[in-house]
Amino acid sequence: MKRSLQISVAILLLGVTSYVSYNLIMNWHNKEIETAKLQLREELSFNLEQVVPKEKLLEAFGEEPPEKNRTNHDDIERRMSAFFSYLDSQEYVKSYKLEKGSYHEFQMTVNKLSSNPPIVIGETESLYTLYKNMSHIFKVLGKIRLSLIKDILSNESGLLESAAQTIFSWLIEDRVIAESRVQRPSPIILYNYSGFFLNTLAGKNYLIRRDAKVRILATYYCVLILDKANDAALNQYGINIRPFIKTLSSDISYRSGFINKEQYLSELDRLNDKYQLQ
Repeated sequence: MKRSLQISVAILLLGVTSYVSYNLIMNWHNKEIETAKLQLREELSFNLEQVVPKEKLLEAFGEEPPEKNRTNHDDIERRMSAFFSYLDSQEYVKSYKLEKGSYHEFQMTVNKLSSNPPIVIGETESLYTLYKNMSHIFKVLGKIRLSLIKDILSNESGLLESAAQTIFSWLIEDRVIAESRVQRPSPIILYNYSGFFLNTLAGKNYLIRRDAKVRILATYYCVLILDKANDAALNQYGINIRPFIKTLSSDISYRSGFINKEQYLSELDRLNDKYQLQ
C-alpha cells in the first residue's frame, strides 16, 4: 500500500513537472514569435534614422562626443553629470518623481545588479535555475526601474550611442584614481553580466526582445568587456567571443543608422586580428 502511494505521488509530481515545463517552453516560444514580428518591423525602419544634431548632443552631454572612449576621469564624470541632468529635465523622467535624481537612480541600479549577479553557467540544470535566470533582471530591478529604463531607451534613441559610450567609459575606468569609484561594479561583475547576456538563454532572450540598436550596442560592449576579461585572465567560464565578433561586424556593416559605425568596425577589426579570425 505504501509503495503504491509512493508511485502515485511520483507519477503526480512527474505530471506536474511536465506540465510546467511544457507551458514554460510554449510561452517562451510564443514570445519569440511575437518578438520576431516586432523586430522585422523595426529592422525596416532602423536604417532610416537621422543622425542626431550636434546641438542635441551638446544639450545632453555638454560637449560633442569623443571619437574614442575617454579615459580622463574628469571628462567622464562631466559627461555623466551632464547626461543625467539632461534626463532630469525631461518631462517623462520628471513623472517618476525621483527624489535624488536620475544619476543617483542609475548608481542604485548598478549597485543592485552588482549585489545580485546572474547565473552564467548551468542555468538549464533545473527548471528553478532557468526560471530564476529568466526573471533575474525583473526581480533585481523591479517594475518601476525597468519602466524608467524602457522609457529612456524609447525617448532617447538618438542619444543612445553617445550615452552607451560614456557609461561604458565610466564602468571600466581605472579604479585606482578616484574615490568615487566605490559606485562602480568590479571587473568580475562586468564579466558575469556580459556572459549572462551573450552566453545564456535568459540573457539572449532579454536582448532579442530589445530593438536592433539596443541589442547590437549591448552585444558590442559585452564583447569589449569579455576581451578585457581575457586580457586580465578573468574568463573563468571560457566564454568564446569569436562568434560574436563575426556577427557584430556583419550586423553593423549592413546598417546605416549608427553614428559611430566606423569606430565600431575599426575596433572589431582589431579584435578580429587579435583572435585570428578569418
